[in-house]
Amino acid sequence: MKKLVCAILTLMMCFGSCAFAAGPERPDVTWDFAVPLSDTLSDYAVLVNRDNLLDKSYKPSPLVKVNGVKRATSTAVEMQGTAAEKLVEMFNAARQVFEYNYVNEKGKTVTATYDENGMVLYLKSGYRSYGTQATVYANYLARNNNVDDGYSSPPGASEHQSGLCADILNADYASRSRMTQDFKWTAEAQWMKENCADFGFILRYTEDGEALTKTAFEPWHFRYVGESIADYIMGRGITMEEFSEQAKAAYDDFIARGGDVDAWLAYEQAHLNQPPQPEVLEATDETGDHETSLLFF
Repeated sequence: MKKLVCAILTLMMCFGSCAFAAGPERPDVTWDFAVPLSDTLSDYAVLVNRDNLLDKSYKPSPLVKVNGVKRATSTAVEMQGTAAEKLVEMFNAARQVFEYNYVNEKGKTVTATYDENGMVLYLKSGYRSYGTQATVYANYLARNNNVDDGYSSPPGASEHQSGLCADILNADYASRSRMTQDFKWTAEAQWMKENCADFGFILRYTEDGEALTKTAFEPWHFRYVGESIADYIMGRGITMEEFSEQAKAAYDDFIARGGDVDAWLAYEQAHLNQPPQPEVLEATDETGDHETSLLFF
């Protein structure tokens, strides 16, 4: 037994010394919000709405074409690089779904079945420049008797300019001339809402959050925020606005308690993605012989 453990420890010393290297000590004042501080300060956490506008010159980087997915448009769709990568992962995961139970417009649970291609999602739109959004907004107002009903955002207020969001449909709605909220009754909309957080996305404009988002319910609009934030938002059924407010309150409290942002970020960097640290325990078995075991914490 001891020989086996010694061999394990030797391998750990040879190959895992870097992984188990000591990092910065835990600061006295801790960040106790459920989402890591580094994630709340990342570019993926940016709040974009009518009260928090993007500059007209803003353009995401890197901006890439989204390849390898079905599109509901003949033109290429671009997104921010990481968001595009995760979107493709979500689309590929959907293709592994061959049966899915969902609730239809009559409130009845039914089963959607798919052929060998699985559930197929269609990408409608991604990044839009400030200028393009200005045109989209003006055209919408012209079609809607100059009434802003929350379905189209003014330039600077659109998440599409961030490159972090996408409008996603199924085959039926992809062939329609306009998107409607009835899309929520489809298996695809419900599967995405249920699973989007696994890929770092949230359903951005929820049905019961319109007063906070100031945007009409859009069951097709998904926003990339990263997995930790997505888990927090979707797990609690809140809006991006509510998350941003809670994260800011946690930040203000952290600073008020004397927290050191740089020190805590360094601590997170060193510890959050590290494997568990080993501790060697000496124990005696039922025969009285000494055994050596590893405790990971």
